[in-house]
Amino acid sequence: MILRKIAKRPLFIACLFFLVGFLLITIFRTNFHFIDTSVNLWIPSIQFEALTILAIGVAILFDTTSLVILSLIISGVLYLKNCKGKGLLLLGAMGCDAVLVSVLKSVEEVARPTNAIITDSGFSYPSGHSAGVIVFMGVLAYFAWQHWQGTRSRALIGVGLSVVVGVVGFDRVYLGVHWFSDVFGGWFFGALWLSFVVLVFQQLQGEEKLESKRFSLVAKLLYVVAAVVSVFYCSV
Repeated sequence: MILRKIAKRPLFIACLFFLVGFLLITIFRTNFHFIDTSVNLWIPSIQFEALTILAIGVAILFDTTSLVILSLIISGVLYLKNCKGKGLLLLGAMGCDAVLVSVLKSVEEVARPTNAIITDSGFSYPSGHSAGVIVFMGVLAYFAWQHWQGTRSRALIGVGLSVVVGVVGFDRVYLGVHWFSDVFGGWFFGALWLSFVVLVFQQLQGEEKLESKRFSLVAKLLYVVAAVVSVFYCSV
């Protein structure tokens, strides 16, 4: 019965779509070699000092560690304002995203381009920045989407989210720290994880479990666990 209700939701279809997309990109990633190489060789022709400085700033601002720290702060404020469900959604989504992307990178072991402007550690696929910005900004956009229900407001939220995601994705390729396919893989994984966590959140919200006393008690434990995992990730 529960699965039937979930299956009727557009987010469930979105999860399946992004899952299939991510799996296809991951399995056939080597087929992107020509595109990856072509884009990587073209990028230096558009690089100049002012844009490079801006790109480095974007890289620092939307680094996964930076987003996890911001999530800790924002979720703490939400928790204190008695919005425990939203706080856990943001912190849990970002904390788990950071861990999952690290695991995927270790499994795939894709080497980064050798002509990067800046030095970035770890493996290349999928792009953590690209996945993280979708999860972080996507959750915040979801909160804003619930608050502002006007068509114009929601359109602006969607456009704003798309612009930020696009800028961060381009930034990774511009700096030469990722291949083009890394960014696409990161986008699909980030969208998959965002859809999944919001789907779970909506399911709990629909069953009014987020308002129960039991959830209030469990939320404290979950918040501590999510915070510890986030702090651990940032310190590694």
